[in-house]
Amino acid sequence: MNTNGAKRGVGAAVGLAISALGSSAVRTDAQTPDRLTVTSIEVPLASGDAYTVEHGVLRVPQNRARPDGPVFELQFHRFPALADADPTTPPIIHLNGGPGWPGLQRQFENEQWLEDNIFPRARFADVVIIGQRGIGTSAPNTMCPRPELENPTQVEDPRVRFEAMLDAARRCRAKWEEEGVDLGGITVIEAANDVRDVVGALGYDRVQIHGGSFGSHWGMTVLRLHPDIVARAVLNGMEGPDHTYDMPGWVLAALERVAADAEASGVFDGRLPPGGVVEGFRDVIARAEARPIAVDLPRRGGREHLSIRLTADDIRGLWGGFTSQSGGHRMRGWPADMIALYEGSYEAAGNAAVRNRAVFGIPTAAFFMLDCGSGISADRLATLLEDPGADVVGPLGAFYHSVCPAWDADLGEAFRENFYTDIPTVIVHGDWDLSTPLENAQELLPYFRDHHFVLVERGTHGALGEALRASDSFRAGLERFMATGDMGGLPDVVTLPELDWVPVADGR
Repeated sequence: MNTNGAKRGVGAAVGLAISALGSSAVRTDAQTPDRLTVTSIEVPLASGDAYTVEHGVLRVPQNRARPDGPVFELQFHRFPALADADPTTPPIIHLNGGPGWPGLQRQFENEQWLEDNIFPRARFADVVIIGQRGIGTSAPNTMCPRPELENPTQVEDPRVRFEAMLDAARRCRAKWEEEGVDLGGITVIEAANDVRDVVGALGYDRVQIHGGSFGSHWGMTVLRLHPDIVARAVLNGMEGPDHTYDMPGWVLAALERVAADAEASGVFDGRLPPGGVVEGFRDVIARAEARPIAVDLPRRGGREHLSIRLTADDIRGLWGGFTSQSGGHRMRGWPADMIALYEGSYEAAGNAAVRNRAVFGIPTAAFFMLDCGSGISADRLATLLEDPGADVVGPLGAFYHSVCPAWDADLGEAFRENFYTDIPTVIVHGDWDLSTPLENAQELLPYFRDHHFVLVERGTHGALGEALRASDSFRAGLERFMATGDMGGLPDVVTLPELDWVPVADGR
């Protein structure tokens, strides 16, 4: 038995590609038959049934300003709507975050993945997941070489780390330019044009856009450039046109909300620093500012102990916690980490600092072209540089400041201006999101003239999934919106259960 419903045709042509904001349109043949390949994959289900997934490769110009130049083989998967779906419901285009999504190869190894992640939406419409240009299974994959350092695991001075990454970035750019890749075409604008081209290749008139984190940034660019193909949208973990660089004070505000919940729980009574968890963390930073903290770290396997000094920058780098807590909410061990640090237990923090000092391989050229291209406005940069939150969580834009000069990628101030849209949009955001803080969404809401905002209390960067698991009314409301576009059944707030906080161990 095959559980798929009727499939919709592959093949309509799309006329125009917008290569940049405000630019003139240029012709592209991205949807001619020799540019599109579709194959079928039979996926066995836990029930014993089979489900047919379509795997597509669309050859799109690397830079639509040069339609006869090199191409990306952009991969996508279409999950056809289940048999009882209404064929008039707009298909769902899912845009992943990052940028750095590797593709679906591992997901297909888990037969339950389809039933948990695809079928809840395929009940209503086709679901299409589109790859990211220059990343993952799309070809070429613009992987970067590793930074070159004699001892990449112990670089105390962050300037040395950033210089090593900048050097690696320059070598990465040179490698892919020598390979003939048109790096100037790797922008979120061209990624939005990719969505438009896939939609046209699949014969769809209008679709739903679902995107979170960078996927929301990507999705908003689709809403902005191609509103005629978007019937409605679901966005979460909001990253607006000018939100690529995180604002330190907004990340700190999220930590303060976590701390307030932990302090009110009673779990840490008698162990809280004066002024609370965040003030205790500030105190440790001040200690390290006055004198770096000496830590002797036991090594396994008979190796000699490692003696390090924790600088104030090392401490700031631990703001998100540093011990791994398996199971449950990712923040459940954060207060205990902060309190242990305040109480002078430095071993776990020291091991985390060693990991943070390592100069890891930087990702793809596409990652940098996408993020550095979106960049930061002059006004936001000035605000960020004066943000007192950096005293606690560090200068969060320092990585981009150090590495983006190697890429010469900037879409300009006009791209980073917010824009108004009348497309019906459900926006979901958690108030404990440390990757795209709640204040991102609050800044963007006035620009969505027809929206429903769902605040997920205690929600993290995965607030959409957390809300779906926690709230039947939210799930039902979101399903109604996907099926009909009606936002009336959605709650304004979803409150996640109180956390099972990890207590501070005695002598920790």
